[in-house]
Amino acid sequence: MGPPQPGNNGMFDAQEGALGPRGMIDKIEYIRVLEQALRALGYESVAAALESSSGIVQQPPAAAAFRSAVLGGRFEEALGLLPSVAADSSVLDRARFLLLKQHYLELVAAGATAAALQVLRVQLQPLQMQQQVLHSLAAKLLRPPAGAATNGVSPPSTPGVAAGAVGGASAGELSAGRAALLDELQDSLLPSMLIPERRLEELVEQALLHQLERSPFHNSRHTHLSLFTDYQAGAEQLPSQPSQVLEAHGSEVWAITFSRDGHWAASASKDGTSILWSVDPSGRFACPRQLVSCAVPCQLVAFSPDSRTVLTACMDSCLRLHDVASAKQLRLFTVTDETSGVGGAAAGGGAAAAAGSAAVPPASAVMAVSWFPDSQRVLVATHRGLAIYSCAAAHPGGGGSPGGAAASGLLRRLPCPHNFIYDALVAPNGDLVVAVGQDKRISFMRLSDQRVEALQECGAVTSIHLSPCGSFLLANLSDSQVHVWALPPGLAGGGGGPGRGGGGGGGGGGAYRSPGGADPLDALPSAPLHELRMGGAKPSRYVLRACVGGARAGFVACGAEDCSIYVWSRRSGELLQSLPGHAGCCNAVAWHPTNPWLMASASDDGTVRTWVAPAALRGS
Repeated sequence: MGPPQPGNNGMFDAQEGALGPRGMIDKIEYIRVLEQALRALGYESVAAALESSSGIVQQPPAAAAFRSAVLGGRFEEALGLLPSVAADSSVLDRARFLLLKQHYLELVAAGATAAALQVLRVQLQPLQMQQQVLHSLAAKLLRPPAGAATNGVSPPSTPGVAAGAVGGASAGELSAGRAALLDELQDSLLPSMLIPERRLEELVEQALLHQLERSPFHNSRHTHLSLFTDYQAGAEQLPSQPSQVLEAHGSEVWAITFSRDGHWAASASKDGTSILWSVDPSGRFACPRQLVSCAVPCQLVAFSPDSRTVLTACMDSCLRLHDVASAKQLRLFTVTDETSGVGGAAAGGGAAAAAGSAAVPPASAVMAVSWFPDSQRVLVATHRGLAIYSCAAAHPGGGGSPGGAAASGLLRRLPCPHNFIYDALVAPNGDLVVAVGQDKRISFMRLSDQRVEALQECGAVTSIHLSPCGSFLLANLSDSQVHVWALPPGLAGGGGGPGRGGGGGGGGGGAYRSPGGADPLDALPSAPLHELRMGGAKPSRYVLRACVGGARAGFVACGAEDCSIYVWSRRSGELLQSLPGHAGCCNAVAWHPTNPWLMASASDDGTVRTWVAPAALRGS
């Protein structure tokens, strides 16, 4: 029996029923995907036998020839076959451009300047692409071939030659580059003609991810998912078991945080001290060292993204920069009430640094500190202003006359989006500042173009927290609620790791645009994804700080005035657990960045407590 042939729309005419208990699987497509999977695993003879037995070929001859031409770098042949495999005529120009661009770049990298110029003038230019794109391609002719991938495009090759070592590119690099081109072309091709690569594996992984998503307690980064049974996880994976009660402070503890590498933790207290702990691989806090001891409360502490330094902020309007390894103070910044101006900076500590000032104007109180991802700059918020400072070790910091920007480390003052600021942070992409104030708004300020947009909240927002990926913003309201906002793609996320961080202090790398040209600031949500309540919604006297954490950033945790810690599913908003233990208001919760089974909390009872998952205690 011969193989069925595709009709005019590229679909096979043969219909032999459906498979699966719900009848949702097309039998012919299923067999074709199986044949593809067998070949990907190296079982060519088995795939051929299945084709022979079923009479169903993996792909029509034209699709097979097109795939072979692309992977072999035979671009003229691929262009000739393109109309027979394209989804419709509207995508032909895009597909031609992708093929010709790859052809052109390979010629340039191979040093075939005349041939590359011919492709640019005769084939690429008539496609009426944007002049900026054409100029960018033409500029590559002025650069000598480097023997490597150029500006993120596929590695070079001599046209018409099968994948092999060409110039500075290995055979593996050539194969990977052309495979990436085939993936990029996939949107322009008929799926029924050319099956997306490794389609069966993609479908199986989608099913496994769905199992993880529907399991509210999934909290392991190294889960083995069996294909034989459905995945299930229980509450034993959440950090709910009290572990340590740390009593290094003599009064209320207002802040607790982990370093990004997970090796350190630090707390800040009303007693004027900040304590640094080492965190061992088992999650135990050890070797407490005092970073600062001040006559006024210490309210904030923040590790740099590289985990080498840590900032503390006290109510004496001072920021202190400390070396994590030695716990020594490196610099002192004194914040004045001049719209977040800086009065001076000095290296090291001293009696003046420790003495503090009991009579500090409210405007000069430091409300927030948030690092940029280069670990050299920091955003500082006071009630009346925002500014960016340099914390670079090489920056001048001597005890010169106060008030000078160079001596103080002041890099830039930012427009203040609120009359009275409560909290602020830098997004992971380094080009976005998020701030909240007295006016019940959450503002988003892009540094590269100074554009500001805002979300309207239903109440006063006292603190904010951004998920490691930059996709979810937590807003703590004054009525004991936590709102989870889903931010549009491209607004806050970046290539950096999790945590508060960002890029340029003087502006980012330009305003982000999605592939369709849309600005994510135009797509801010109109309502929160979840409204999480801690008991009955009632006015709170305290600033509470929530966090996102756990495996796949799947959970939201927040302390409450009733001394409990609440943990919700970030995906569904379902309350998963309420943990008693503290004897006073729980002010802050921090989830360990690399160990999803460890959490720490800070309370008015003067303690820092750690919580571990029962599964960790069992060693499972």
